[in-house]
Amino acid sequence: MERGAVMARPVDHERRARLLEAAGDYVIENGLSDLSLRPLARELGVTTTTLVHHFGSRDQLLTAIIGQVRDRMRQAVDLRSARDADPRALITRAWKWLSDPQHAPLYRLLFEIYGNALQQPATYQPFLAHIVDDWLDILTVAFEADGDDHETATAKATLAVAAARGLLLDLLTTGETGRVTAAFDIYMTALGGNRGAEANG
Repeated sequence: MERGAVMARPVDHERRARLLEAAGDYVIENGLSDLSLRPLARELGVTTTTLVHHFGSRDQLLTAIIGQVRDRMRQAVDLRSARDADPRALITRAWKWLSDPQHAPLYRLLFEIYGNALQQPATYQPFLAHIVDDWLDILTVAFEADGDDHETATAKATLAVAAARGLLLDLLTTGETGRVTAAFDIYMTALGGNRGAEANG
C-alpha cells in the first residue's frame, strides 16, 4: 500500500440490513417520487455518508430498496411454499392478502415503481425482470399439476396475474371493496378448473 493511502472501511452487513429494512418502511410510507439521501438519512438517524458507505449512490440504494420491498411482498403471500396446491386456492389466498387494507401502502408503492420502471426500463431492469415471472412461474406449475398442458397453464397463470393486479389497481383507486370483490369472485367462478370439473363429473 502506498504511503498515505486510506484503507476503505468495511461495510457492516448487519447494519446495512437494518438500514435497508428501515429504508423500505420509509419508502412504503412516503413513496419514491421525492426520495433523496438527505431526508432519508435524517429519518433513519444517520448521515448521508453512512448511506453512501453502505449502499453507494442513490440509484444503488434505490435498487436495493426495490429488491427488499419485492422480497417482502413475495414472502408475505408465500405462494412458493405451496407450489403443489390447487391454483384456485393459491390465487384466492394471494388476493385476500393483496386486498387487505393494511397492505394498501405497499401496493401503492408497487404501482408507483411499475410506472417508473416502464418509463426507465434500464434503471429498473431488475424489477421488470421479476415482477411478472415471480408469480407466473409458480401458478404455471400449479395449473400444470392440476392437469393443464404447459401452454394452457401459462395462459391461465398470465390471466390470473393480470386480473389480480388490475382488480388491485381498481381497489386502490376507488376503494370500492364490494364491487371489486364481486368481480374477483366472478373471475374465480369463470376460471373453473379441472379438479372442479372432475368433482362435478
